[in-house]
Amino acid sequence: MLEASAPSELKFDPFDPLFVEDPYPTFRRFREEAPIYAWDHVKGHIVFRYRDVMALIRDPRLGTDPTLGGGFSPELRAAWPDYVAVRENDLFMMRPEAHARVRKLVTPLFGPRQLEAHRPRVAQIIQEVLAKLPERGVINVFRDFAQTYPVRVIAAMLNIPSGLEAEFLAFADALIATIFPGLSPERFASYMPAISRGREIVRAVIADRRAHPMEDDLMTHLISACDDADRLSDGELESLIGGLLVGGSDTTVHLTTYAILELLRHPDQLALLRAEPSLARSTLDETLRYNAFGRGGGLTRFVEESFSWNGVEFHRGQPLFLNTQSALRDPEFVADPDVYDIRRRTNSSPWFGHGPHFCLGASLARLEAETALQQFLARYPTLELAGKPVYGNHPIFRDILDLPVRVAVAD
Repeated sequence: MLEASAPSELKFDPFDPLFVEDPYPTFRRFREEAPIYAWDHVKGHIVFRYRDVMALIRDPRLGTDPTLGGGFSPELRAAWPDYVAVRENDLFMMRPEAHARVRKLVTPLFGPRQLEAHRPRVAQIIQEVLAKLPERGVINVFRDFAQTYPVRVIAAMLNIPSGLEAEFLAFADALIATIFPGLSPERFASYMPAISRGREIVRAVIADRRAHPMEDDLMTHLISACDDADRLSDGELESLIGGLLVGGSDTTVHLTTYAILELLRHPDQLALLRAEPSLARSTLDETLRYNAFGRGGGLTRFVEESFSWNGVEFHRGQPLFLNTQSALRDPEFVADPDVYDIRRRTNSSPWFGHGPHFCLGASLARLEAETALQQFLARYPTLELAGKPVYGNHPIFRDILDLPVRVAVAD
């Protein structure tokens, strides 16, 4: 079989500063010249075209478990037991039957209708955050706003004591960063203290809630699912809460930051959203389509059974990245893909995954970011960029560390 090939000058470097600022010209070249690219850095492939991404995301020969059901090595278990304990019980590594059991238990708690009951509390938290921001001047949207409210929201939903926000943010960041299979051993090890500390806090909170259950409390419901005939193990419970912290905080931070950035880059769309605040949800969806915050690899899958695709051989055990960012800018997906249009309605978007691996926290992330966007714009009728965004070097996200925005409340 043929191996994926690309022109010699076409290299995928997700840490190139020009790529980080605007990866979409690069994605266009890959779609046209190397739609399936052999990425030597991870000894796997990246798929760039919409048609291939959508077909492969449904392919049963691809899975989310990097160990292919074999479990972590004894060496990794001995070196990083807390990491193994959290990861081996998460939804990505479960075998299909266990995955189906856990999803059936917990999915009803995270549907749009169920989460709607939390909207007043979400709005209250965001109002409290906004009230502490200056009425005029330059703020860092990432640090002062987007990074501040999501972890408070998920902590409130789980009734976790305040004061732990920074440690939970570090825990969530470490969990998502270590999914990337191309991390150096040194960088992988650097995330382990945050995971150990996060797991310690989660276990303490679970123990306290078992001793002191709360009525109509999300964590109490999860514990009940664990204690009722052992339907949910302690390890699965810990991993679920860790996953909620990722989905309810880390993802929302970047989504909020990028949505505000794109609205300020497109004043006509900002004016449209101010005139029709109900477009906040479609604004978020369009932001994910137009300029998502991923580093560029995409959804990570692992080849469970060797097979060929369009003449390229995928070998068992190799990682395969389904580049949703490129796919969502593919003209095969939408007309005028390089136009930012918050009225756009798109179906079959793979950003939050698909089927059994659709993101459990997707509805929560959307609820949080929608409320935040509406309230941020309501507080500040005057907004303008005060400088270029400053990007970090997160292995998974094109993380914006500084988004300077000049703000003013109404006179």
